[in-house]
Amino acid sequence: MAHHNNPFLTFLLCSLALLFGVVGQWLLAIRPDKGGLAALLFGVALVPIWLVWGGKPLTQGALPPPGNTPRLWAVLLALLGAMVAYLGAAHNTFTWWGVAAWVASVLLWLYGWRVEQGATVPVGEAEPWQRWQIAAFVTILLLATFFRFWRLDSLPPEMTSDHAEKLLDVLDVLEGQRPIFFIRNTGREPMQFYLTALLAGPLGLGLGYLALKVGTALIGWLTVPLTYGMARYGLGLSRSLSLLAMALLAASKWHTSITRVGLRFPYAPFGVALTLFFFYRAQRLGARRDWLLSGVALGVALYGYTAIRILPVLLLLGSLLWLLLEQVRGRTGLSWRGALLNVLLLPLTSLLVFLPLLRYSLEHPELFWYRSATRAIQGGQSDLMGVFAKNLYNLLLMFHVRGDMVWVNTLPLDPVLDRITGVFFILGAGIVLWVALRQPRAVDWTLLLSLPILLLPSALALSYPRENPSVVRTGGALPVIMIMAALPLHCWLTSLRWALPDLRGALGNVQERLPVAFAVVVLAVVAFLNGRIYFGPYAATYDKYSWNSSEVAQAIQAHAVQIGGVDHAFIESWPHWVDTRNVAISMGQPRWDSVLHNAASVLNTSALPAEPRLVILHPADKKSLEILQLIWETPQIKHFQSRIPGKEFIIVIHPDYASP
Repeated sequence: MAHHNNPFLTFLLCSLALLFGVVGQWLLAIRPDKGGLAALLFGVALVPIWLVWGGKPLTQGALPPPGNTPRLWAVLLALLGAMVAYLGAAHNTFTWWGVAAWVASVLLWLYGWRVEQGATVPVGEAEPWQRWQIAAFVTILLLATFFRFWRLDSLPPEMTSDHAEKLLDVLDVLEGQRPIFFIRNTGREPMQFYLTALLAGPLGLGLGYLALKVGTALIGWLTVPLTYGMARYGLGLSRSLSLLAMALLAASKWHTSITRVGLRFPYAPFGVALTLFFFYRAQRLGARRDWLLSGVALGVALYGYTAIRILPVLLLLGSLLWLLLEQVRGRTGLSWRGALLNVLLLPLTSLLVFLPLLRYSLEHPELFWYRSATRAIQGGQSDLMGVFAKNLYNLLLMFHVRGDMVWVNTLPLDPVLDRITGVFFILGAGIVLWVALRQPRAVDWTLLLSLPILLLPSALALSYPRENPSVVRTGGALPVIMIMAALPLHCWLTSLRWALPDLRGALGNVQERLPVAFAVVVLAVVAFLNGRIYFGPYAATYDKYSWNSSEVAQAIQAHAVQIGGVDHAFIESWPHWVDTRNVAISMGQPRWDSVLHNAASVLNTSALPAEPRLVILHPADKKSLEILQLIWETPQIKHFQSRIPGKEFIIVIHPDYASP
């Protein structure tokens, strides 16, 4: 850093940057209308951090090993296997022989293009782990485990209609269907459904909300160490900085909420972290192995969540930047033939991994692209550029001022970053911009471009601008944001360490211990701020707006023996009330569908799946209650008291089956 020779000045400048950033964040929190002044304070905060950073590069590179001659026989067999796999993906169905040919073709392709070992790696990456670093890594994993699994059985407590759609798809898998693309509910990629089926079936969790939540929580948990790898081995950042990025993600309320809700959302940050782990490394080191693995990771990521489809755009731009900024300047150590081959192997490998979905997308483009197209280009918006500009503005506000409004995925309108991480993020993005402008390198520019590109899935909601900002469609940017946020925190802690050499002899190893202590305090505060929101107001809001389908299921099951089985229980429909599919799933009877649309239909038992002996009513449905009292004359009526005030319902039991 520029002022390393004057450690106290370096520490002072870093502290001033944080001070101005904190004041700007505080002003936004209490006076959102003072956004201009807050932006000025953030701008002032960037000046000292830029002075401290100076001309220091962000990442380290190394020359790649020479590319080997491809094993043409393996490549040809891979292409033959790909043809068989394509045939095996007909009718939107995975077949055993198609999957076998697909996996074999990918392995043969990688073997055919595999480079010899011996890549030159920066010395820092090969440094042995110190004990405190191992302890920090394990502690951060425990923190991630706490945020993603504590009270997972009860938070979130209830399913929505989207969850019902997902579990019906999982049921299809458990009953023997093997779709490549799941067309229910406007179409979804398959990865979540097969993982949930594994958890629900062979691993014994059962078909229910818990299986969905455990699956997505696992994916979210894995993203935390992947973010460390993305920073450490992808970008080549220091181990301590990478641990800070990992810790910020582990404690993030944003990542926690989209991870625990049980929908496909965490597959976006997971796919981004996995892909950019290898892609940043490929740009930095240039080894063919990393270009191949980038393609594999991208192909796998595309089976996760729709928002990840923006990732190929980033990789295309990043590949062009690598050719222009590294290959043209002779910094790769490769011939143009070798460099172009490496770049081409990425999309070719990803297409091979993507092959089954590729066939479906070619045969049914209207279904494959329906969800994306309806958000971007349908809906009758006339001023698309104006809508896009407003979307970008609202998107910028989500970090510090006003977030997503969907209560299922987040605390409505709550900024996605806490007040400390929000400051670090602004300063970190400024550092990346500064480095990219001063020392243009492909990996630095790609890191900088990763942020706006990965936010685009939300900004492109042109037909439904009310859906922007979206914490789920922007979720892919989470690993990048946390790495950026870790940069100024690490800078400040390093400057503190430099400013303490004179105290080392008198008070022990203060130079090493005090920055670690400060890091622990800062991260503890970050964890508290995020946990307080998620486990407090978010949980209360979710309770307020979700319907208690599990309690309806419990009430039916409690009377099952009394009425001769759950088949004799019915729910009278009511607008915007419980989704009866969720009641069925909560009872462990996913095919149960005993719904009345008119209470008088209890008389027409031949048109119903079973004789009605118990009917659940919305508390405001006085008309249906009067009808049942008239038909059944002296039914037993119970008022179920929900754990959440305002979610009560009425249980009406045929007099012949009433309890004593």
